[in-house]
Amino acid sequence: MIRKLRALVLLGLAALAAGCSDQALPEADGRGGDIAAGRVIFERKCARCHNVNGDGETVVAGRFPYANLIDGVWRSDGTAESIEKQIRRGRDPMPSFERKLTDEQIRQTVEYVRELTGARKEAAR
Repeated sequence: MIRKLRALVLLGLAALAAGCSDQALPEADGRGGDIAAGRVIFERKCARCHNVNGDGETVVAGRFPYANLIDGVWRSDGTAESIEKQIRRGRDPMPSFERKLTDEQIRQTVEYVRELTGARKEAAR
């Protein structure tokens, strides 16, 4: 009986210690967009063409000039609104994500793209 109790206590302490990691929680920006969630969406839905780092150097889209999201050259003006419109509607060769992502997921992706490109930092200046 004492062995079982001791094992149960040790198991509980191990579970507690595992939950107390130094890894930071995702940060939400002031407008409610979750950059961490946007990153996950970007990596799952966008990185195939835009690359994980956003440079667009992929086999799929490396030949398209607007695949690079970090060079400052945009198909439009690079504002949050224009990025959202591009994600929603797409434009050849980029597909539309209007029915593939929720409104919140699109907003989160926009926030991540702006973070990735440094646009959020420049807008704050």
